[in-house]
Amino acid sequence: MITNSEFVSRVSNNLKADTKDGHMSDRLVLNTGRVKAKFLMAQKLDEMTLFKEDGIISTVECFRLERVDYKACDIFEFRLCEDIMKSEHKLPDGIFGKNGSGIISIVSMDGDVKYNYITPNAFGNLQKRKYKRDTSVYFTIKDGYLYLPNSTNELVEIRMIATNKKEVEEVSSCKDCGCKSIWDYEFVCPDRFLDLVVKDTLQELGSIYRTSVVDSNPNMDPNQKSQTIQ
Repeated sequence: MITNSEFVSRVSNNLKADTKDGHMSDRLVLNTGRVKAKFLMAQKLDEMTLFKEDGIISTVECFRLERVDYKACDIFEFRLCEDIMKSEHKLPDGIFGKNGSGIISIVSMDGDVKYNYITPNAFGNLQKRKYKRDTSVYFTIKDGYLYLPNSTNELVEIRMIATNKKEVEEVSSCKDCGCKSIWDYEFVCPDRFLDLVVKDTLQELGSIYRTSVVDSNPNMDPNQKSQTIQ
């Protein structure tokens, strides 16, 4: 895998070669590349081939949750639960496909409890089954936050495909974060898809650049390129 800095350099060098005096901000290049990689990985997630890729799985250590009052819980189906835990931070940006998410596992810190994904509607239906005892434990996600119904665990470990590895460190309660620049983290994309992501990024950014040039030069004179994108 390559770093965010290496990805940006690769795209920027090609963009400069295509537009000669064109310029794109590094963050615009990185964010555009992440969107392209995320879309492609979501497609492969549905094909069940993505989890075999090297280097794209992150571990969120010591992800902290806090107890919320059932009356104030944003998920109606959880309001009959004795205990409800909600994460202090939003989950790192991940991928979602038609058949599920890029979350591989959520476990208690001692590894004894493994949570299974469930939708609020499905959980509500389970609660209505008075004569069938369900000993499984569940999690769901709403507005980017992690919820654990009928749980009192304050810390969990999450293995997931996160598109921004800096975010993975920032939401961890186990260690100090922010020691590295964003450019030093890995660009999350399977190696075999990297050329395609670079190509798609160049195509979109090249289109943005050409549009800005036309807008700033209504006489269409290519020798009067003056507009740059910061």
